[in-house]
Amino acid sequence: MEAKDVGWQASGTGGAVAAGARPSVAAGMTILEDGGNAADAAVATILALAVVDYGLFAMGGEVPLIIWHEGEVQVLSGVGRAPLDDDAIAWYYDNGIPDQGSYLAMPVPGALHLCFTALSIFGTKSFGEVVTPTLDLLDRRGKSWHDPLAATLRKLAEREEQTRGSRERKLEAARDRFYRGDIADDLVA
Repeated sequence: MEAKDVGWQASGTGGAVAAGARPSVAAGMTILEDGGNAADAAVATILALAVVDYGLFAMGGEVPLIIWHEGEVQVLSGVGRAPLDDDAIAWYYDNGIPDQGSYLAMPVPGALHLCFTALSIFGTKSFGEVVTPTLDLLDRRGKSWHDPLAATLRKLAEREEQTRGSRERKLEAARDRFYRGDIADDLVA
């Protein structure tokens, strides 16, 4: 679905998507139209928001997800945590938490972990499927940070596709590549 085709009002029984920018709404609607469920569409929308609402939300940011599942409200908290490294924690005790935009004050990114968790628990689609609308946005937009983000997201989808085992195992492997693998190593460097 193209963002230009997304209006500001909609009704139906199959699902709804609301987000800050039309391309992110279109990303979620695309997944719903392709047979995905609400969790799949939510993840596609979150990923797209990291591109089209950058500055208000970013992949390294935090995001909550409230979902109605099997008759009850469930909440996932995509809030980052402090590093687990003892040396990093000791540094904070010695120096305090920096302010004024220092990257040292940032928590470990929680939004991406939430996306993988939501897909694993509630979703039906692969990460590769739900990230496709975001990759399309990144490929069309041309800002300096788009190519590196697209490359990272493609690495995650690639790891998922190459991993053997259950759907959950594939999602876990992709998530771990970001948080514990070569992508984590690159971010730390």
